[in-house]
Amino acid sequence: MSEDRGPASGTQFGPYQIGPLLGKGGMGAVYEAYDTVKDRTVALKLLHERFAKNAGYQERFRRESRAAARLQEPHVIPIHDWGEIGGVLYIDMRLVKGADLRSVLNREGTLRTGRAVGIITQIASALDAAHADNLVHRDVKPENILVTENDFSYLVDFGIANNATEPSLTSAGTAIGSYAYMAPERFEGTSVTARADIYSLACVLYECLTGQTPFPSGSVSVLMLAHMNNVPQKPSAVQRDVTPALDAAVARGLAKNPADRFATAAEFARAAQQGVTPGGTEEDPTAVVDSSNVPTFAFPRPPHQGRNPHYPPPGGQQWQEPPTNPFPPPANYQPQQHIPPPYPVYEAPPSGGRSTAVKVAIAVLILAIVGLGAAIGWVQLSNSDGEDSAKKTVTSGASGEPTSAGSSPTRSTRSSTTTARPTGPVQLPPGATECPPRYGPTSDYTTSATGTEITSCEFAEEVRAAYAGGGAPGQSRQAVATSPRTGETYTMSCAAGGRLVTCTGGNNAVVYVY
Repeated sequence: MSEDRGPASGTQFGPYQIGPLLGKGGMGAVYEAYDTVKDRTVALKLLHERFAKNAGYQERFRRESRAAARLQEPHVIPIHDWGEIGGVLYIDMRLVKGADLRSVLNREGTLRTGRAVGIITQIASALDAAHADNLVHRDVKPENILVTENDFSYLVDFGIANNATEPSLTSAGTAIGSYAYMAPERFEGTSVTARADIYSLACVLYECLTGQTPFPSGSVSVLMLAHMNNVPQKPSAVQRDVTPALDAAVARGLAKNPADRFATAAEFARAAQQGVTPGGTEEDPTAVVDSSNVPTFAFPRPPHQGRNPHYPPPGGQQWQEPPTNPFPPPANYQPQQHIPPPYPVYEAPPSGGRSTAVKVAIAVLILAIVGLGAAIGWVQLSNSDGEDSAKKTVTSGASGEPTSAGSSPTRSTRSSTTTARPTGPVQLPPGATECPPRYGPTSDYTTSATGTEITSCEFAEEVRAAYAGGGAPGQSRQAVATSPRTGETYTMSCAAGGRLVTCTGGNNAVVYVY
């Protein structure tokens, strides 16, 4: 095998038939390969030959395989095997079809806030699993995040992961990793903890939101000084659907002092989730609509002090008074002609009859007053009877619970004939079992439940994370999730019904998400 190019496609490496090159890293290259013994296609990572005789690099490579194989977390790619063939170290991993986050950003520039936070949340879960095992990844960057077609994300390349309980294998004066995402303490020679990975993850989220790293520079020395001393521009200054809460989450993740950052990656992810607005996940709520084809009677609302922060409208638009009649009458419209009354026009009585006319008018007035009083009394009596009837109707309703005192008859009667929108807890189908949360709230969904005995709560939580990160809440769609127990990936069909989402598939698995 060539030292620079690696093995050629179609060549044999032990039991593996080498396929196309998938990617290269600082320590090795990854190929698609066919395992002729186990009859499966895998991703095969080989250490660069120029490092093969370096004991330090070999130890780092072996540690990657041991660390990744030990992590039982859905967002870490499973390790099948590892070892040495012909003096070359290798790792046999599951082959995942997808693209690294760097390729996604190169193609799309920036990501919607909801999608960006969804990817970061999954990687945070992988990091916390590594940190619980005293492992610091040390190289969190877009190139090491793999995103599938359904945005299920994996953290890869633990090649320079450092065990917090072991001495560092990094040579003195040599920084391993990518400078654009490295925490300030990496340059100061102090101890590196799990919070260095949280800093790097915040750098990745910053780039997803803005399309650039926190400190864009091509100079290593400038980057080092910026990480240690400078404060980056707020993401909202570049991307206008970024909320102040999301700005604050990113700023805390990028704190210079590790003690000022979040304690865990999941805590950082939860803070970022709280900063995602419903409009920011799908579309820009402040977008200016082209009104060139809008009819002339449609006008923007005038500004109101203290009521709408988006007014005055963008672009310098000025309020104009609408026309007197914005809806002109049809062409065949004819105004209604005056119709004379069917009664005779009053004429003044002849002289001498004034006293008789006055008496008649007084009598008519008295009769009118008496009639009005009788009508008012009848209306009050009717309302009293209606109120009693309404109270009886509400008291004897299907719920069997009386209404609170003081509720109006009209409101009580209407509430007894309409179906109220459900606001209480979700009612699970018979036989369902609610699962303890494995992840924090994802989108609008905080809980999962299993519908059959063969469905595990670990898999139910993976389905919840996959569904919530795959699109807007309340939509029926497919979710791809990996079972932590079997290591197999299943496509679940999720049907949204109100607040409860029912996902079925796999080996007769049933999962409820709400």
